[in-house]
Amino acid sequence: MEAPVAAQHKRTFLIVLATAIMSVATYYLLPDEVNELARRTAAIFVVAAIFWATEVIPLFATSLLIVAFEIFFLAHRGGLADVLPPHSAFPVGPDGTPIQLRFSIFLEPFASDIIILFLGGFLISAAMVRTELDRAIASKFLRPVSTRPALLVFAILAVTGFFSMWMSNTAAAAMMMAIIAPIYRELPPGHRYTPAPLLAVAFGANIGGLGTPIGTPPNAIALDVLRRAGYQIDFAHWMLMAVPLMLLMLAITGVLLLIIFPPGRDLTLRQISSVERLTRDGRITLTVLLIAIVLWVSESVHGINAAVVALAAATALTTVGILGRRDINTIDWDVLVLMWGGLSLGQALKASGLIDHVASLPLNEFSGVALVAIVLVVTATIGTFMSNTAAANLLVPMAMSIPGAVSDQLQLAVLVALACSFGMAMPVSTPPNAIVFASGRIPVRSMIVAGTTTMIIGIVMLILGYQFILPWVVQSVISQ
Repeated sequence: MEAPVAAQHKRTFLIVLATAIMSVATYYLLPDEVNELARRTAAIFVVAAIFWATEVIPLFATSLLIVAFEIFFLAHRGGLADVLPPHSAFPVGPDGTPIQLRFSIFLEPFASDIIILFLGGFLISAAMVRTELDRAIASKFLRPVSTRPALLVFAILAVTGFFSMWMSNTAAAAMMMAIIAPIYRELPPGHRYTPAPLLAVAFGANIGGLGTPIGTPPNAIALDVLRRAGYQIDFAHWMLMAVPLMLLMLAITGVLLLIIFPPGRDLTLRQISSVERLTRDGRITLTVLLIAIVLWVSESVHGINAAVVALAAATALTTVGILGRRDINTIDWDVLVLMWGGLSLGQALKASGLIDHVASLPLNEFSGVALVAIVLVVTATIGTFMSNTAAANLLVPMAMSIPGAVSDQLQLAVLVALACSFGMAMPVSTPPNAIVFASGRIPVRSMIVAGTTTMIIGIVMLILGYQFILPWVVQSVISQ
């Protein structure tokens, strides 16, 4: 027991030491024209990238650390920015006065509408679990096809994808694993079909999150970056853009899984048990969910912000007593803190002027489809080896800073967010992958082959969307 602990401490020490060296080197080796706040932000960015990639400390702990670093090193008011000796000049505004950041700009993202939107979504998800509404819906749609292997794969993808649009993909995957447990546990050991329904859970949860702004944190991060740049994509526009992609990818993934893991003709499956009728609380939760969905997709008509709708739905569920203190404590607060760290880092990149320096890099050699392809491959690859949320935190602001027309920048930001969800080739890539892999029924090689193939197809679909679908959405946003 002591040897693994010692090895873990040694790994932690080496990563922290290497991070410190690279962060300090970044601070001092940047060109002379980079201002002091941008230098410090670049050093903080290095810490965030390495810590999020290696998970040397929990992801949410890195977010808290990043916010603390930003306040101490970048804020003149409430921080220590002017106490520490500078290596270069502090930035100045257009009128020649020094730019002095307040500590509050790094705290404000935690109360942003994106965080509130996700908080409301998490609470709705908790109510669905609490009232077993999720299990009732899932069993209703899976039970009729549960004895037919091929149709079962498509049904699992569809149902998991639907739930991931409205609730945490981690919760959706855990729920679906519990529902299909009687099936996969009775499959013959080593049967070639066994990975198919399990990977359908993982990939359905990953892909389903594409469909709505609350489906997965990378979507929300992209919307927040765009909003801060003065552009607003509402719930309906996002769904018009992303749901067709989601449905197409779910269908393609189903075909792919059945090709790689064919069931054969001799396989028989057990029927999934039915769930009893919904309780009163379940019917109330379903009503609140349906009203929230209608208000979300009609935001352009009534003008009520999606975050306000989510907050109102959560308020209704807590007021009538469906959600109690224990339910509130079970939601993914660590994900909200992780998003806060990323949004705060985006604030620092912009406020310090570091984004402007990135925008001045000679990236004009690439444009159009070539640039999009490069960005998407890099994003999906990074998303494979680190948290998708962390990857979006780092890459979406960078995508917005790449030189080019406004429409190109908006499209890149959206594409990066979507590409993060396709990084799912490894067990560590996403929580649904980890949950499914923990069943012990999927060889790593099977997940890598299926996940990598799905990722490549997803990138191709995004490139096609960049050419034929995204321009319409972006033009409607710019014209608002």
